Amino acid sequence: MYRPRPTLIHLGSITLPAAFVLAQARGAGAGTIAPASASPSATADHSSSPSGSAAASAPVPVSMGPSHGVDGTATGTVALFHKPDGSFVITFEDFTIASNANTDVILVTNKDVTRDGDIDKTAIVDLGPLKGTSGMQDFAVPAAADAMTYHTLVLWDTQMAHAIAAAPLQ
Repeated sequence: MYRPRPTLIHLGSITLPAAFVLAQARGAGAGTIAPASASPSATADHSSSPSGSAAASAPVPVSMGPSHGVDGTATGTVALFHKPDGSFVITFEDFTIASNANTDVILVTNKDVTRDGDIDKTAIVDLGPLKGTSGMQDFAVPAAADAMTYHTLVLWDTQMAHAIAAAPLQ
């Protein structure tokens, strides 16, 4: 069903429907106000502006940090993003590692990990196996995990039970 778009009036950072503004002006005893022709900016679709729906649908970075070696080497940046639906996702950017065999991505509560002994193996969130050896990769954080309580991402060798690399999320 077709519904005409209402004319919008922009007052600084506030956008109101023109009918609301006109009704308020009439109710305040200002007399009869003839509708003014709307300027192109008053009726333009501002969904691409920072305050528009496009920005509201983009994930928001919460924390990030560079990866560093622990018992191995990996490079790149890791970031935690909060998505509009309330979920969280870990993203690797400019990432490289020699091999992804037997390597899982885990989150730990530590502020950083510099040796295997730093990790409490009973308090981790396993995000699954590493998907590749380079490039951008995304890992969903399970809804049951409170993403904000985990401060470091670790690349964990599941066969040898040791940390390959870590990235403190600050």
